[in-house]
Amino acid sequence: MKKSNALLGLAGAIILISLIAWGYQVNNGLIVTNMRNPFSWGLYIATFAFFVGVAAGGLIVSSSVYLFNIEVLKPFTRIASLSAFASILGAGAMILPDMGRVERVWKVFLHPNFQSPLVWDVVVITAYLIITFLSVYVQLLPDWKKEGHGFLNGWTRKRSQEDINSFSKKWSKRVALVGLPVAILIHTVTALIFATQASRGWWNTAALPPDFVSVAVASGTALVLVISLLAVGKEQFEEYRGAFRTMALIVAGSLVIHFFFLSVDLIVHGWWGNSEAEEIHALIFGRYGFLYGLEILLPAFTMIFFFTEKGRSSFKALMIGSVLLFIGVFAHRMMLMFPAFNVIPLSLSLSGAGIESWAYPVALGQLREGLPVFVSSWDYSPTLVEYAVALLPFGQVLFVVTGAMKMYNFLPQKRIESPPTNEK
Repeated sequence: MKKSNALLGLAGAIILISLIAWGYQVNNGLIVTNMRNPFSWGLYIATFAFFVGVAAGGLIVSSSVYLFNIEVLKPFTRIASLSAFASILGAGAMILPDMGRVERVWKVFLHPNFQSPLVWDVVVITAYLIITFLSVYVQLLPDWKKEGHGFLNGWTRKRSQEDINSFSKKWSKRVALVGLPVAILIHTVTALIFATQASRGWWNTAALPPDFVSVAVASGTALVLVISLLAVGKEQFEEYRGAFRTMALIVAGSLVIHFFFLSVDLIVHGWWGNSEAEEIHALIFGRYGFLYGLEILLPAFTMIFFFTEKGRSSFKALMIGSVLLFIGVFAHRMMLMFPAFNVIPLSLSLSGAGIESWAYPVALGQLREGLPVFVSSWDYSPTLVEYAVALLPFGQVLFVVTGAMKMYNFLPQKRIESPPTNEK
C-alpha cells in the first residue's frame, strides 16, 4: 500500500512538472523548443511513436491469448490490456503539445481531411482507446460481481455469478477479435505518416510499417513483462516462470523480424547509392553514430540474451533486458528524425558549375542576432522545456497503471491445488 502511494505521488509530481512546462510553452509558443522550420518534428513525435508502439504491443499480447488460447499467458491478460490502455492515453496526450495551437484541435474532428494520414491516426487512436477500455472492463467484471463494487457495474447485480463469468469470457474474445487487427492497424497508420513522405528518403520505404509492428510487439510485450514481474514480485516468480519465459521469447522473436527489416532497408539504401542515400548513411553511421548504435546494440543484446536460458530464467535478467530494450526502442524513435530532417529534400542541379545536387537552404523561422536566417541542416537537441513536457505520458502511464492496480484486482489468480485424497 505504501509503495503504491509513493508511486502515485511520483506520478502526480511528474504530471505536474510536465503541465507547468506545457503551460509555459503555450504562453510563449513552440519557439521555446529547439524545433525549427528545417526540423519540425522532434522529441514529442518520437515519444508519441514510442507509446503508440507500446500500446499496440500490449493489446496484441492480450488479444492473442484469447484468440490463440495461449494458456500460459492467461494470468496476465488483464495487465496486458491495462498497459495498452494506459499507453494509448499517454500517446494521445503527447501529440497535443506538438500541435502548438492546441485550442484548435477540435477542427480535426469537425473538418477532417481524410487524405491526411494524421486524421486516420486520430481515428484509430480513438477506436483503440475505446477497445482497450472495453478489454479491461469486461475482464474485471467477474471480480467486481464477487466484491459487489466496481466501475459501471450496477447492472451486474441483477445477474448470477455464472452469467457474469460467461459474459466476461464471451466478450473478452469478441473484443480480442476486433482488438488484434486494430492494434496492428494503429501502428501501421503511425508508420504510414512517416512512410508516405516521399521527399524523405529515410522514411519513404515499404519496410517501415511492418518494422513498426514488429518493434511494437517487442516493446509492448516487454512492458507487460515488467509490470507483471513487479506485480507478482520475486516471491511468486517461480510460479509464473513459464509465462515470463514465453513473453521473453515473444520479445526476442519480434526483434529478429525487426532486424530483418532493418538490414533490408539499409541494403536497399546502400544499393541505391545516389547522393541522398550516401548522405543518409553518413548521418546515421557518422554524425549520429552513437544514437544509432544505441538503437542497434541494445535491442540486439536483449534479443540474444532472451534467447539464452540464463536471460529468460531470472527476475533480474528479464528486468535488465526489458529496460535496455526500452532505451534502444526510444533511440530508434528519435533516429527517425535526424537522418530525415538533415537531408534537405529540395535540390537544384547546376550542370555548368559541375554541381549535380545543390541543396536549397531552408528558412530557420527565427530572426535573432548571431543566428543564420537560412540553414542547410539543424543540430536539433531537445530543450529543457521539451524534456519536461515529454514527461507527461510517462507520468500518465505510471499513474493509471498504479492507480488501477491499487483499486482493482489485476494480479493473476492464485492456483488452488486439489487436496490429497486417502484413496490407495
